[in-house]
Amino acid sequence: MSDKDSRPFPILLDVEFLDRISEPVRDKKAKSVSAIIRTALERYDFANVIVLKPSQLQISVRLPAPIRQNLRRLGRAKHTSVGQLVRAAVEAYLPQLESGAADQMEIPVLPPVPPAESVLAPPPPRPKRKRKAVKKKKAVARKKPAAKPKKKR
Repeated sequence: MSDKDSRPFPILLDVEFLDRISEPVRDKKAKSVSAIIRTALERYDFANVIVLKPSQLQISVRLPAPIRQNLRRLGRAKHTSVGQLVRAAVEAYLPQLESGAADQMEIPVLPPVPPAESVLAPPPPRPKRKRKAVKKKKAVARKKPAAKPKKKR
């Protein structure tokens, strides 16, 4: 295959996996990550491939509007999904919940999170845009060109 035949093809890979396949390149055992992927694809038998995906369910959770908006804003700022943010928050909270007494009804008070990272923090104010004053042009009376007399045939 020539370089003219190949074009970039985006593939989403985990960082750990990309680091793993970058090691042979660093150790000079392979020319590039692309070369490793091309060779692996050429040699792999896809006939009996079984792809296991973790089971996932979509649920609906009632959240106040400010929390929803801040989750979306944080997701954009951190280049991740809202689901990843929720998962991180719940995974950090579960050990605290699980270590408490079974009959404990109150949620333990957590140390405050810096406002820039908190889902409950209000979004930063938007900078106000200054509008330039638009000057209206005065209407200029234009003279219509004189009509040419029609020629008779």
